[in-house]
Amino acid sequence: MDNFGLMLLGMSCITFACRFLFFCKKRPFELGEKTKLALSYTAPSVLTAMWVPIVFLSYQHIEQSFFESPFLIAGLLSIILSLKLKSTLLIVVISIMVFITLQLLY
Repeated sequence: MDNFGLMLLGMSCITFACRFLFFCKKRPFELGEKTKLALSYTAPSVLTAMWVPIVFLSYQHIEQSFFESPFLIAGLLSIILSLKLKSTLLIVVISIMVFITLQLLY
């Protein structure tokens, strides 16, 4: 097995072990309040790290201005919809439909 395979296997084992500790019902494991509060920022941080490069750097590959980028328009729409609606699935479906429509138009 090459280095990539060993690294992939090692990372898989570490990920499984971390998840197993939280979901195993036989081991009593409770996080403290400070840890729970710190972990509550994980999802927004990871999602922000994913969408910022997509939205703000996508227009450079296409011959259009930043404000005409389908990524930006669909992203702004999803933010506005999330402030008004509570259904995450509906927000995602509408945003994706708008994004695909804009991709076809541009």
